Amino acid sequence: MKGKTKQGFTLIELLAVIVILAVIALIATPLIMNVINDAKRGAARDAGYNVIKAGELAASSSEQNPPFYYDESSNLSMKGTKPTSFILDINEEMDTQLRAWINGFCVVKEYENETVTVDESKKTETDCTNASRIEKPVIQDGMIPVTFDNDGNVMKADIKSSWYDYDNKKWANAVSVTNDSRVKYKSASAGTKIEEADILGYFVWVPRYKYQLWNAEGGQASKQEIKIEFERKYAKKSVGKTNGEWLTHPAFTFGENELSGMWVGKFEMTGTESNPTIKPNVGSLRSLNVSQFSHTIQSMSKTGNYGINSYDSHMMKNSEWGAVAYLSHSKYGMNSEVWINNNGSYITGCGADSASEETSSTCKNAYGSKGNGVYNQSTTGNITGIFDMSGGSWEYVMANSANPDGSFNPLNSGFDSTPESKYYNLYDYSTSSTDKSISKIGDAIKEVSISSSRNWYDDYGYVPYPSVPWMNRGGYYGSGTYAGIFYSSNGHGGERSKHSARVVVVSK
Repeated sequence: MKGKTKQGFTLIELLAVIVILAVIALIATPLIMNVINDAKRGAARDAGYNVIKAGELAASSSEQNPPFYYDESSNLSMKGTKPTSFILDINEEMDTQLRAWINGFCVVKEYENETVTVDESKKTETDCTNASRIEKPVIQDGMIPVTFDNDGNVMKADIKSSWYDYDNKKWANAVSVTNDSRVKYKSASAGTKIEEADILGYFVWVPRYKYQLWNAEGGQASKQEIKIEFERKYAKKSVGKTNGEWLTHPAFTFGENELSGMWVGKFEMTGTESNPTIKPNVGSLRSLNVSQFSHTIQSMSKTGNYGINSYDSHMMKNSEWGAVAYLSHSKYGMNSEVWINNNGSYITGCGADSASEETSSTCKNAYGSKGNGVYNQSTTGNITGIFDMSGGSWEYVMANSANPDGSFNPLNSGFDSTPESKYYNLYDYSTSSTDKSISKIGDAIKEVSISSSRNWYDDYGYVPYPSVPWMNRGGYYGSGTYAGIFYSSNGHGGERSKHSARVVVVSK
């Protein structure tokens, strides 16, 4: 008797099984992946809590008073998974705020919340933590935070919202106003228009940052985007010395103090020696010697008229000029040549029709005239940047060529005593205007050099020497192609009809 023949699956049955398995996989895979991702999110949140606990423990053991700041360089002792990078702030009330990149997740906690969450909108480490490294603008006394429309109208900013965005080249701005109007604007609601007649000075915030060295030894260097990362005041300073390493820009060390940033005059100085201002669409203040400019600017934070008595106002140093120039030539600024102010009447805020246009009797692109928001004469290419850093007036900066014995050289400047060292940069004695070896890291001279006498964009590139011991920056309206934010030359230091200066304000 023959046995029964075994029957296999038919092709149709096999296809049916495959289809069923595929359907099950389609249903199950997302569920499984969600479970896995939820587990990873949970682990990331737990790691975030561990960072906070470690920070609170370190703060409670510290002999310092709050606020406290910790990041990945702080060596906190924490359990479990360690973040790739993080920012932990602990304020005076010991509340905590966290931004941390952990296993591909952006973990966040706000001061007002107890819960650690994952911010799904932040897809990269840079997006997660970099904005939190920007030091918030220091708003004290009568300084009023502002925003603009493209026509230059000034409105009081809401500092609880996004009134600046450096990732999108929108720099923070503030104004100083008259005594008579200060109380009104300080108590006014966000969005209130600030009348031009009430404004004494416009300022732009340059946050503390570090940059990657690319030409630390000097020599020739081609134009390139300057790599910048914002850095908190309380973070460990970056102390790079060779190309590829990172250096906290020297301008953010002011005497013995580490700065969170600095307020820079938005325009060249205007007004008079007795009543200085910083305003657009007027002639710059000129024909003062270096000492007169310096003392005039320092008086602004002493008289009370400007509402900035908690700040230290001073004449821009060469290192501070370099800090603005480098930020401008990064992804956070123009990152190309700043166009010349070629107006022959020294009108502040003007711009030419090209980067290096020859002198014009008219203000072709006046500040506040560009409804499209494009201001190529600005460090950002828009209205939020700093103006007049190419052309306009030559700008004296506090940079002095030393005597042979290394001492301060007051020649022609009007100084009858040596200024406090934090107010000027002293350069080594040299007898040559092309000896760029005396240039300092961060001052935008030797690092951006293309020859002994030229810098990027063919800007003049000279240094001071004993008979001409002061430094000019930016060029003037008639300098053409040689003007620019990387322009440097030597100056006598005396009263000159084509020379102005710029205000910088920092916290005391």
